Amino acid sequence: MFIRRINVLTTACLMLLFCSIIQASAQPKFAAQDTTIRSIAFDQQGRMWVATFGRGLWVVNESGISKFYDETLQMPYPMINNLLVDVKGLWVATAGGGCIKINTTTDRIEPVGQHAGFEKLHALTRTSAGQVIIGSVGSGTAFLKNNAWQPVKEQQSISLAWVNSIVEWQNRLWLGTSTGLYSNSADLGDWKPKFEQLNRGVNHLLVHEDRLFIATTRHGLYSIAPGGEPVKVPAIDGMIHASMPADNGILVIGEKHLWKLTDGKAQKLEPSVSLAKCGAVDAKNRFFIGTTDGKIFISDNGTDFKVKYSFGEAGLEEQNK
Repeated sequence: MFIRRINVLTTACLMLLFCSIIQASAQPKFAAQDTTIRSIAFDQQGRMWVATFGRGLWVVNESGISKFYDETLQMPYPMINNLLVDVKGLWVATAGGGCIKINTTTDRIEPVGQHAGFEKLHALTRTSAGQVIIGSVGSGTAFLKNNAWQPVKEQQSISLAWVNSIVEWQNRLWLGTSTGLYSNSADLGDWKPKFEQLNRGVNHLLVHEDRLFIATTRHGLYSIAPGGEPVKVPAIDGMIHASMPADNGILVIGEKHLWKLTDGKAQKLEPSVSLAKCGAVDAKNRFFIGTTDGKIFISDNGTDFKVKYSFGEAGLEEQNK
């Protein structure tokens, strides 16, 4: 009888241990050491906000560097894909906690109603009419209405499910998705595929000097003039993560290289920034590039980049003070 009880207890303990292992493995893994910098933005006060994919949201100002996190609300979610500054504050698109709003005057998170299916986000934009739109990983697009996110349609095409970028151009909205380029008509949710040659993954969209630039996941950079067809930009190849205006041209951030694009001609920058992922320009026209290994490079001219910040054990730190 005594042995039988031991066996019963042993079995029960093993089952509890097994269940705990299963439960632990089912918990989201935030990759605590993953310091990939996914987005950089500057607010109305000139502060730099840094979004990481695993280490949360950080803010840099003249007094120092700090992590932004509300312990009571447990926000923002530590995996962040995109930031957007507008006249009302900072929008934070996360990969698991929806899109939240931070009042950059009070530095408090303001309530915004979330919507099922829009917890994991990539794209984030504000239209000329002031409408904020988000693009999700799996559920398409949604817009802000009555301070809550609402899908543009309850049923959205699977081809429009993964949205990486949204811009406004030629009085339309354009989506860069995992399956190609789309634009709408008068109806916000009436998305139509555009240009068969762009039936491929699109990472980022940029409007510059009335042209639309399309950064692809594998095939370099394309440009479209009003009323024209997509044209491949010569000498820019591979995966392109982002692009941004730079001194009468465009700074193109690729997986392996950086390019300066001026008058349609691309110049490869040497030395390049290794593992570049995103970029931004501040009010002083300085260029910032965030990398997948947790570094932020800075340049005064858009060509010569040096490490300014990087992640250490204590978090984001300034280098060479």
